[in-house]
Amino acid sequence: MNYTDPIPLDELTASSETDELQAVVEPPRLEDLSPEASGRIMRYIVTNTLEHGVAPNAVVALYADLAGDEMAVRYADRRFMLREVPADWREVENRVVDLEDTARERGLDLAAAWRRATGVAMHGQDALEQLARLAGVRNSAGRTQRSIFDDPEDLDALEDEDGIDAFHARMSDRLPDLFDLAVEAQQRIRRFAIEERLEHGLPPVELLDLYRGFEISDDQRAQQYLDRVYVEREPPADWLDLQSEAGRLVDLAEARGRDAGRLFADLLRTSPAIEPMTAVRLLMERLIRQA
Repeated sequence: MNYTDPIPLDELTASSETDELQAVVEPPRLEDLSPEASGRIMRYIVTNTLEHGVAPNAVVALYADLAGDEMAVRYADRRFMLREVPADWREVENRVVDLEDTARERGLDLAAAWRRATGVAMHGQDALEQLARLAGVRNSAGRTQRSIFDDPEDLDALEDEDGIDAFHARMSDRLPDLFDLAVEAQQRIRRFAIEERLEHGLPPVELLDLYRGFEISDDQRAQQYLDRVYVEREPPADWLDLQSEAGRLVDLAEARGRDAGRLFADLLRTSPAIEPMTAVRLLMERLIRQA
């Protein structure tokens, strides 16, 4: 019978301690944290990226929210104590920058929209998904996992339907803001709000057509949003912002003897794919250069 030399007890203990130490010092990732902790950290990353830095008390508040969650605190320590930038932290920052660029092309100040949204947003919502909706794009992070046996075209159609239905349902916990609506509904309402101000009011049939379109598509949330303006007579802040920007265009145009409504209509006729707010700001730039 063959015998092997026994491993000295001190070597065995040292090896075991080394393995345990490696397991302990393995840096946590966002996906390792609880949903509450990862969501809180992601909101901090989004805000910090959009605002290009935040006040020191925001870090203090973050640590206060993470208190008692050892793994989450260790993750935060990597960023604020060790001055490291975890790979997944950087990925979130890059996604925010991409969304900000997309929003800027649409004429939207994403940082300002995020500040307004965080005042009413549910903390359980995914920060990047919410930011993507504000920017007017779909967030690819939330796509359903596919099977190799599924038909790609069928899955694409199913995902589109699920995504649309999610933003068509009437909200019961609070009144909807513009960013709560489907992207198409957002664009239609933005254009209507702008045109109403540029034309100093629109015929009632235009509003009826807007409501009818949402009724046909069973978009109850968009109808609920319009009710805030035309039924409850309490326009939300984002509606007032749209009309305020349109009002600035009216003032610039009138000062130069131009009709803002006609300018807007002509631009949309020649560039039908342009975003409404982008069109407004482009026209304002042109009028300012004419001064």
